[in-house]
Amino acid sequence: MIYSIGYKMKSGVWAFKFACPVTDAHEIKALRRRAIEESARGIEDRPAGGFKALVEAWFTWQEALPANDKRKRASSTIAENKREAEMLKSVWGHFGVQEITRTMGYDYLETCLTSVDKDGKPRPRPEKGNKEMALARLILEFGIRKGLLDSNPLAELEKLQTHKERRYVTDEEMALAVEMGRKFGGARLIVALALRTAWLCVRRSVEVRGLTRDAIKETGILWQDGKAKTKKPPVLIEWSPELRATIDEALAIKRDSVAGTMFVFGNMRGQRYTKGGWKAMLDDLMRECVKAAAERKIAFQKFSLQDCRPKGVSDKLEAGHTDTQDATLHTDGAMISRVYDRRQTKKATPAA
Repeated sequence: MIYSIGYKMKSGVWAFKFACPVTDAHEIKALRRRAIEESARGIEDRPAGGFKALVEAWFTWQEALPANDKRKRASSTIAENKREAEMLKSVWGHFGVQEITRTMGYDYLETCLTSVDKDGKPRPRPEKGNKEMALARLILEFGIRKGLLDSNPLAELEKLQTHKERRYVTDEEMALAVEMGRKFGGARLIVALALRTAWLCVRRSVEVRGLTRDAIKETGILWQDGKAKTKKPPVLIEWSPELRATIDEALAIKRDSVAGTMFVFGNMRGQRYTKGGWKAMLDDLMRECVKAAAERKIAFQKFSLQDCRPKGVSDKLEAGHTDTQDATLHTDGAMISRVYDRRQTKKATPAA
């Protein structure tokens, strides 16, 4: 005979269930005490359905947090996390939360080092692996809050070593991208002018792709911080002849006849580019740049929107501008110095 005690939620799923032989009076007393403690933890909102359900519950919790809650992540960060979570769910989604082990975390990272592309060629992804494990650790920490496990198996998991190239886009590379965009027109010109705008305005990828026409003012372009968790004052990047000409050229690009006109760097249908759609057009533009550079026997490396903000910051610092921090909307200069300053050499005056 077996003695059992548990709690079934309204969904019909058992939140917990304990059992022992009916002859073990000591164990029965211990299980009753444990069941009372478990019930007192607020089990009705406890995710049921394993690791996959916990992932989904974490996103629901994040999106329900008040805008001023320090735990709430920026919308762009959550969008990136959702892409990372799909990979986690595809690998661990069938496991129960308590089945996740530290060894599984290291196995996951090892697989990221030995991953291959669709053609079977090596394509290691250590940086992505580190980010996915960081997200998994955060989600399991949420599981502890919900009483699904007592400790986090991924706490202090050793990261994979990564090498991040401090890429500086040269003026010549930027000029060639714009030249090739003009040569082919259409979507490739949209992308080229967006790259130039990101450089001139020291903006993030998400900010440039989301730029709308109502942000264009008589005195310049009004930019919002695309990573801010709560709304904070925007920055007005004032017009220069080069910036004004770049935006005018982008607005003049003819879209499809039924296209809307909301996004300055929207696709040919007038819609905001998806991350995949943007990447495809950028790849097309960069391919033409590489081909032209080879024919002219000049140096050229592919670059992306993410490379243009560091170029803008570096160029402003090199020119001695004093408004670089205001332009980036950073609250201090530490991030600027550590991440965005890509100057090859730095100038200084002598002590005397």
